[in-house]
Amino acid sequence: MQFCILGPLEVLGRDGERIEVRGAKLRTLLALLVLRAGEKVRTDQLIDALWGDGRPAGADNALQTHVSKLRRLLPPGMLLTHEGAYSLAPSASTVDAVEFGRLAAAGRDQLVAGRAELA
Repeated sequence: MQFCILGPLEVLGRDGERIEVRGAKLRTLLALLVLRAGEKVRTDQLIDALWGDGRPAGADNALQTHVSKLRRLLPPGMLLTHEGAYSLAPSASTVDAVEFGRLAAAGRDQLVAGRAELA
């Protein structure tokens, strides 16, 4: 899977097909997990990010509903549940922002080494 977050959020499946992620909260949840792929993101952090001070009465259940919807969009095993947290499996996807950072660092290294044409 490929997650594009430099610009509007876009999700591409293994065959390059676009996966539609509908709803602002669902897109926000996915973006938060993508930005921290491989890390456990606590449910209270996700709830704060999704609702802030406008936290609904059943925020835990509302979050679980969004996680369930997201889980149906992603391949099995990609969205992981931990005690009090969720995470995206890091090795099953690419993130354009991470790839951009890797390429930018490689270009800087080439410049420092005096190889501007490779940078």
